[in-house]
Amino acid sequence: MGHRGRVRRVLADPDLRSLCDAVRPFWHPVAWAADVADRPISTELLGTPLVIWRVEGRVAVALDRCPHRGTKLSLGVVEDDELVCPYHGWHFALDGVCQAIPQVADDSKIPVRAALAMVDSIERYGIVWAVLEEPIAPIPDFPEWDDPSYVHVPCRSYTWAAGAGRMLENFTDFGHLGYLHDGLLGVRDELVVPEHSVMTEGRVLSYEIQLAVPNTNDRFAVTDVASERGLQTNTYVLTLPFTIHLRCRYEDSDSYRTLFFVVQPRSHHESTGYCFQSRNFDPDADPADFVDFQDLLAEQDRPIVESQWPKDVPLGMTDELQLGFDRVAISYRRALRRLIAGRAETR
Repeated sequence: MGHRGRVRRVLADPDLRSLCDAVRPFWHPVAWAADVADRPISTELLGTPLVIWRVEGRVAVALDRCPHRGTKLSLGVVEDDELVCPYHGWHFALDGVCQAIPQVADDSKIPVRAALAMVDSIERYGIVWAVLEEPIAPIPDFPEWDDPSYVHVPCRSYTWAAGAGRMLENFTDFGHLGYLHDGLLGVRDELVVPEHSVMTEGRVLSYEIQLAVPNTNDRFAVTDVASERGLQTNTYVLTLPFTIHLRCRYEDSDSYRTLFFVVQPRSHHESTGYCFQSRNFDPDADPADFVDFQDLLAEQDRPIVESQWPKDVPLGMTDELQLGFDRVAISYRRALRRLIAGRAETR
């Protein structure tokens, strides 16, 4: 006789539909600044197609559609310091104003409605950021960015078939470090998560934990401890909605490694992560080693996070089983619920 388990009706989480709306007035990464060069590039932010281009060192972001026939401008070119539509050759200045319509006489007045729908943008930390509404919070802080003792290594961007909440929450999950990243960020024979607490202040979550990390490569675990594992103190600042700053201090050492990780919510089911590996030691090390190390970790995480269902974090506290070592994720989901509620109150 077959086993009959209890069947619980699973409903779509209405908060997830509200989450994209709630994070519209926040700055989000949309590209590495170095990738915006002599051609326009396309991307997506919260389901909105965007085009990014650069003229004389300045970056602009607009909706990726020509006001004439809705053509993707990211298929066009930058010519004579203007963005040119690939369909009819209309020219647009950096502020979105249409400069030329080849199909009409030179003395014809260009309609005001020919202008592009511009999106506020800024370059910071080697990243292009954009916001779809009037921003209600600044770009999260990266305190080591201007510190000359640090070397900053931009890793590759990672685009996963997962919601931004899932991608960010994976970064907060201590329980998987020794199991999934065995020999790199922990070991399978020591999976008990050390005690830690989470302090929430507004849109910022702060927490700290001490972990025994394998000394698999002295570039990533600088310690004089003569053993297979070195004690590492990790201090985290999670800024809502999708940014983490991690500072790793190695035992009996003044060596610090920091990660600045921020997620672009492309849509409900696709996200791109941008990560800096920074350090105040070994300044002449090959940057490729740090990029390769982060690639290895990301590729271990990717199929797991992409397999999670639903695609973004369910925000109901009973939708998934939560245990004590999940306290960061619990605090994060509660903070997202408050963010959604606060957004609703101001509308």
